Amino acid sequence: MSFNTGTCSSANLLEEIRELIKDNRLSVSKLAKEIGISRKAFSRIINEHNKFVDMDIIVYLCKKLGIKAIVIE
Repeated sequence: MSFNTGTCSSANLLEEIRELIKDNRLSVSKLAKEIGISRKAFSRIINEHNKFVDMDIIVYLCKKLGIKAIVIE
């Protein structure tokens, strides 16, 4: 992610989300609870084990982590 612009490539979005969660020392359990899903389901999403992810979850995480734009490649 470009920290100057808050943008992220679509190809690396989940990787960037994982990195930002780690860098900001955020709790996966707490984020999952805020979203309304189990910790296990959340982990499967951010570790790319689910083929389909609800866009509301992606949008919430982007807002929470300061990702302001996603560049579609």
